[in-house]
Amino acid sequence: MSKRLILVLFLSPVLSSFGQDMLFFETFLRAFEENHPAFKVSEANVNQYRASLLASKGVFDPVLSYKSDNKTLTGDEYYNTQNPELKVQTPYALRLKAGNEYASGKYLNPHETPGNLTYLGLELPILKGLLMDGQRAARKQAELMVSQSAEEQRVMLNNMYLDAIEAYWTWASSFQNYELLKEQGVNAQKRLKMTKLGFENGAKSRADTVEAFLQVQNINLLSQEAFIYLRKSTIALSVFLWDTDGNPYLLAESEKPQPMPQMLEAVALNEMVSLAKLNHPELKTYAFKLDGLAVERKLNRQSMLPTLDLKYNVLGKEYFNSEYAVNPYLANNYKFGLDFKIPLFLREGRGKFAKTNFKIQETTFLQAQKSWTIENKVRQYAVETNLLAEQLSTANQMADGYRFLLRNEELKFSQGESSLFLLISRENKLIDARQKIINVNLKYLKAYFKQRWAAGLLVTSN
Repeated sequence: MSKRLILVLFLSPVLSSFGQDMLFFETFLRAFEENHPAFKVSEANVNQYRASLLASKGVFDPVLSYKSDNKTLTGDEYYNTQNPELKVQTPYALRLKAGNEYASGKYLNPHETPGNLTYLGLELPILKGLLMDGQRAARKQAELMVSQSAEEQRVMLNNMYLDAIEAYWTWASSFQNYELLKEQGVNAQKRLKMTKLGFENGAKSRADTVEAFLQVQNINLLSQEAFIYLRKSTIALSVFLWDTDGNPYLLAESEKPQPMPQMLEAVALNEMVSLAKLNHPELKTYAFKLDGLAVERKLNRQSMLPTLDLKYNVLGKEYFNSEYAVNPYLANNYKFGLDFKIPLFLREGRGKFAKTNFKIQETTFLQAQKSWTIENKVRQYAVETNLLAEQLSTANQMADGYRFLLRNEELKFSQGESSLFLLISRENKLIDARQKIINVNLKYLKAYFKQRWAAGLLVTSN
């Protein structure tokens, strides 16, 4: 199972000031990882390849066999043959076998030995199949497919993590914007109430009450739009939320996100590029593909060699005795054979070998292209993150300036030296500035995590 990259983003004193209904970022990611079906599907997919690997090892299982054949007619036993045998295919092309042949009857085949014949034997390819054969190639490629499938799942989960992270911070920004407008709406309502009271006392004009009322309506409209966007972002976030029983659920309206951080710990660009080249799952996938093609090329090179198989059995009459094995120069008590075969033009082997070489060239080019694409993306998001960090700092400075001007205008207004129109204009400027902070902050967080996504670091392998 893949594990996400743990990012310590926030300070405990900041978090401790919020209620228990808050869905923290780390809590959300942990629940997403533990309960979302995508993680269970990815694990099941990798397990399928593990099962295929187990199946590919089956050709190396020892095989116990037993053959029996007999014929009796009109009271005569024509033949009765029994042959229990144990075969072991080693991982190194050598096949071992041991068994016992029993034969009796009037009409045995001439090559059969009456009575019991015990044998110990081996079969070994001398040329073709010595270094690599189809069975060993299948096992090695199955091993590589387990690793490759794990990296392919990391690619998928890396993308899903980015979607989940962006959904969370979009929800957080929409919540923050809605809370900002709610706060401003309360202030506008208080101002309207005070303006009406001033109008009733003759201190304010009717135009001032209309001005204050229009501000309340304007903020209410903005709040309604913000609430709609908040509900949509909440529903979008719920796509990534599943309970421990495997059921999806919607966030309760009482649940809140944690505040958006305005500055996260950065990793040096060159270090990030190096990590991407070393750990990106797509690049690792290409590496495993090349390893698999190297196995295929080795098999195809072997296929161009002539077939020369050696078969040798040590024989023992009745039951095997070690004295039968002590016969120098194959003088007695043995069975020996050679199989030789070679295609005259080797066109099949040469064609397969050339095709594999072209596959390797293609995969190598694609790997280099993907590596360069990943490096460029990491650099692009690094530039974007740095610029957005500067914009965020500027936006905060502007908000501080507008906040000062608003307070100064409120002071002048309370002394009768300013108008409500100018005061509301200052307030709207501050609202715009604070909303700008929220929007730039969201862009900054998205760019920050996209850089890690581009480097393939949102999900790490075990």
